[in-house]
Amino acid sequence: MDVKQLEYFRAIVDAGTISGAARVLHMTQPPLSYQVKMLEEELQVQLFLRGTKKITLTEAGKTLYDRAGSLLTMADITKREVIKASQAATIHIGFTPSTVSMMSDYLIRFSTSHPDIRFDIHEGSTFTLREQLENGVVDITTLRTPIVLKGCESRTLMQEKLLAMAAAGNPVLEKNKDGITLEELSEQKLILSHRYRSYLLSAFEKKGLLCDIYCECEDARTAMTMAEKGLGIAILPASMHKLSDQMQSCDILHADLATEVLLAWRKGRMPGEVKAFLEMWR
Repeated sequence: MDVKQLEYFRAIVDAGTISGAARVLHMTQPPLSYQVKMLEEELQVQLFLRGTKKITLTEAGKTLYDRAGSLLTMADITKREVIKASQAATIHIGFTPSTVSMMSDYLIRFSTSHPDIRFDIHEGSTFTLREQLENGVVDITTLRTPIVLKGCESRTLMQEKLLAMAAAGNPVLEKNKDGITLEELSEQKLILSHRYRSYLLSAFEKKGLLCDIYCECEDARTAMTMAEKGLGIAILPASMHKLSDQMQSCDILHADLATEVLLAWRKGRMPGEVKAFLEMWR
């Protein structure tokens, strides 16, 4: 049983037929059928129920499908780590949108004392970068709370308030330049990124309020764009106000809403260049 056989097996299941998988893999049907036969003979089990037009897995086939996914993911991670180890010292680092400026300033300082170290920058949402960190795609990354990490360590880089943001000239924020309450926000169409949903709903519920979540999205930049276009009021980290000159913002009163920027890395052995990066940050 090798990696290719597992790839072929999962492709067949995903396509629903051997002929469909052959088209996806750009190969003919007989070699695929042969690989399935060889796999069944090696494992001494039947993986598919015969006589059905669409692939139907036996219990053994279902188990192999699940296990094969994990094995293929691990093989891909191992391949990337081996390639990474053969390259010049490179830190694979993730930046959330609102931390690019802050981290770029730090990279400038770090490169002065470590001129031979290179950087592979990954940009994305907190959830995307968390997944990349846990799967070994990046060595270290900035993340936004609230977030749950598995097998990782982190330290807080900064804390900032969450603000109400809307298109310049928004009448509600114009009226409440000194700050807006949750009671007033509960009457508006709100735009949120997914990771703040539970946190903000809890804040409203503590006040005995319901709120109108008009739009939810994965990335805080998307929430900002939606608010900029006049679709509603977004609740976002204060630093994001700097990313647009077409937005206005105001404090959310009596709510103590905040988010932290974390620097996170995987537990255990790490490359020397990543250690150097962490040491200098300390």
